[in-house]
Amino acid sequence: MIKRTYIVILFILSFGFSKSQLPIGRDTITVMEAGNVLKSAWAGGLNFCSVSHVDLDMDGKKDLVLFDKVDLFAYGILRCFINKGGIGQAKYVYDGQYTSKFPAVQQWAIFVDYDNDGRSDLFTYTLGAIKAYRNISTAGNLAFQIAKYEIMSNVTPTTSATIVQIYSSPVSIPGFSDIDNDGDMDILTFSSSGFNLEYHKNLSMETYGIDDSLKYELNEYTWGDFTENSCIVSLNQFKPNPNTTGESQLKVMHSGSCLMCFDRDGDLDQDLILGDISCSTLHYLENGGTPTVAHILDTTKLYPNYPNKASTTVIKMNQFPCTYHLDLNNDGKKDLVASPNTSNSQNYNSLWYYQNTSATSTVNFQFVKSNFLQEDMIEVGEGAYPALIDIDSDGLLDILIGNHGYYTITTNQSALAYYRNTGTLTQPSYSLVTRDFSGFSAEVIANTLSGTVPAPGDIDGDGDKDLILGDFYGKIHWWENTAGAGNPCNFSIFHFNYFGITTTSGSPYPQVIDINKDGLLDLLIGLRNGRLAYYKNTGTLTAPTFTMVTNLFGNVNVKGDPGLFSSDGSCAPFMYDDAGTYKLLCGSISGRIFYYDNIDGNLTGNFNRIDTNVNKINDGPKSSPQYIDINGDGKRDLIIGNYAGGLSYYSSKATGIGINELSDITGSVLVYPNPANDFLEVKSQNNFVEKLSLNVFDVVGKKVLSRVVLSNATRINTEDLAKGIYFIQVTEMMNRSSKTSVIKIIIQ
Repeated sequence: MIKRTYIVILFILSFGFSKSQLPIGRDTITVMEAGNVLKSAWAGGLNFCSVSHVDLDMDGKKDLVLFDKVDLFAYGILRCFINKGGIGQAKYVYDGQYTSKFPAVQQWAIFVDYDNDGRSDLFTYTLGAIKAYRNISTAGNLAFQIAKYEIMSNVTPTTSATIVQIYSSPVSIPGFSDIDNDGDMDILTFSSSGFNLEYHKNLSMETYGIDDSLKYELNEYTWGDFTENSCIVSLNQFKPNPNTTGESQLKVMHSGSCLMCFDRDGDLDQDLILGDISCSTLHYLENGGTPTVAHILDTTKLYPNYPNKASTTVIKMNQFPCTYHLDLNNDGKKDLVASPNTSNSQNYNSLWYYQNTSATSTVNFQFVKSNFLQEDMIEVGEGAYPALIDIDSDGLLDILIGNHGYYTITTNQSALAYYRNTGTLTQPSYSLVTRDFSGFSAEVIANTLSGTVPAPGDIDGDGDKDLILGDFYGKIHWWENTAGAGNPCNFSIFHFNYFGITTTSGSPYPQVIDINKDGLLDLLIGLRNGRLAYYKNTGTLTAPTFTMVTNLFGNVNVKGDPGLFSSDGSCAPFMYDDAGTYKLLCGSISGRIFYYDNIDGNLTGNFNRIDTNVNKINDGPKSSPQYIDINGDGKRDLIIGNYAGGLSYYSSKATGIGINELSDITGSVLVYPNPANDFLEVKSQNNFVEKLSLNVFDVVGKKVLSRVVLSNATRINTEDLAKGIYFIQVTEMMNRSSKTSVIKIIIQ
């Protein structure tokens, strides 16, 4: 009986995996640049980041969580880096397993320990307000729980209470700090209709005698007696609170600012660093008041050169620099990180690290580097569009990466980065040869190209691989390889829009493939609107001509949520032959990868959509997949580019293939915490479920627990289960149907 149960479980697992999942797992390959091994090669890139401390692995050391706005996408991406440094060492290594453990965030994300329990809590944007999540993590289980859907404040504390949400714009970052030194976290934020800084005092200590609450009142309407407008700070602005005096609100909406509170000079009051969306420099504001009555008496745009002049590199970026105060090198002193909070600014060197070298309670920030963390990863600026091609004709697949561009002075400059495979067929490794392969930037400048996406294929039938390139303006170009069969590539002739193709929406993603299997290479082109175009080769093997068949190929549509992405979809296709049947992966603007097949072989009909988020992979917006055997085991591996300018890697040889991805066949069932200690919560998200049947099996198929509940949720006591891996089989039963899911759980 035990054996039979085990077979049933394996059947369920293998069926669920083969139907909707790829047999891959997150992995790594050695990558080198300038003779150095990249510690976080496949981290996915970074563009425009806020930086916070969170102890991710519960080892007592503060790790880093960065919220990257990527390209002003509403939800961006969270990237996590584990602290591997000793005292005086700023060493961090990317770990992608933690991203999925955070709640969904939008616009900005800052982590602050508001309840002083040693765990960093999460604050993020929500519809003109601030949302708060409490960190409820236990050993081995990172978890967050909603604390406030909107943080509210009494804005008329001297009269009858008027409770409203504390305002935050989507492009602003409020200041979170204990302003008055009473032990609880206060909030500074610009008012919704003016240029003055509101101080919302936390009343947790006053009300409850403890610091674990988020109860606020408006304490000052113009904190620090200053205003800011269009990169100009005006001091000695004593503006009363219009909520108590009747003063009319200013009519111009504040455009957006970021605030960092810290005590620069050790006098126990909070000084301020202020960035504005329209500015290239920051304002440092010196507080000459007290912890309870702030008064800004001096300001400079030359920070960190204050009070000493010309002591270090001024923080100056093309647009909207913001700063973050945290101890990066584990020496007990908080350092400074600066990064843009918007696009059209530094991207591949957009994390400026300043070390605090002061030996006293004051600070002395000295510039260290402009590419903190980025120096340890594949990083090509904005956009990463990988293509695998044997450039040097050594039998190993190299990587070419197109991009939207490296930021240079005023704009982004597209190029092709070339990473040569210096390993073996079964143990690949990559080394950066050049960021400007074959001088491609000259073609970019000469032809006014932008956002180039490469796709290899022998277009002219001469035995070598050419490159088809899509650009931001919707045109398709041919870069001819004249090397001949068996020789290292020689891309010597650039044919601008040679085939006369301009797609209906810009930023096309081409793939060269024989779609109709007539022996001629066709073009499959992903479109910005989320659709696919099929251009059939109606010419010959050596003289191709491409004729559009349809702009709705397979009825594929990967368009994102219009509330977040407007009408964009950014479909990035990779079609491949799987035992005679075409299957299709499509990257998307949301970062999710869509999965289709074409079992009936009907190229004029609809493709069958298998999954809208294959393997639950999302490594950043505008994902661009390549699904090719890289490690020589006869199985496909997955490389994904994204708009943050980096790559991620998932291999067929990763440990736990078929186990780590089991959550993808869970349907509407949630099981948490996982890993678990004493209990598991099991819940169906389907409100029509009338009954749950639960069975828990160990790894050899022995049933160790069974239960039926007349509800859509229950708690299971796991105290009596030995530590290890188990599988929980949950059947959701409704009036006329049922659905069974199998989920891997860990008891620790």
